Amino acid sequence: MDKKDRLRLMLSKLRQQRHYLEKSCERTGKLLPVSIILRWRKKGTKDFQSIKREGKEIEQEEGKVYSYMTYLEGGITRHRYIRKEELDKVLPKAKGYQRFSRDMAKIRYLNRKIVGMLEQIGKIQMEEVKRNGKEKKRRMGKKESKEKRTAKDKKKK
Repeated sequence: MDKKDRLRLMLSKLRQQRHYLEKSCERTGKLLPVSIILRWRKKGTKDFQSIKREGKEIEQEEGKVYSYMTYLEGGITRHRYIRKEELDKVLPKAKGYQRFSRDMAKIRYLNRKIVGMLEQIGKIQMEEVKRNGKEKKRRMGKKESKEKRTAKDKKKK
């Protein structure tokens, strides 16, 4: 198997991966472009500590867990408190958006690889440009020496 065939085989696999990612992006439900942050506060203190992102269940021995969503608004990062009742509605949409963003990044990466492979295949398939058998004689400019001019004149006679 030569290099061109190997590139075509790899190109086929990359296209297949891209196809599955595209289908995954098409099937995403409703999306909410936010990140979910859970913060925990010990009883009797004012300090918050971040525990986990993505709203995974984490049990704390004592204290309270607060959930926030962060998002960009006009170039500024905003934080908004989410009530426990709302968290169950917001969390799947936020996870869906993160999955969608991750898949789109993979698609962009695969597209760059595919274009690079197509360029390699194109270089392999290119032929060298052939010149005509005749080569044009190069003319000398004004700075041509007198010796060369006299030599040319003698040949003409």
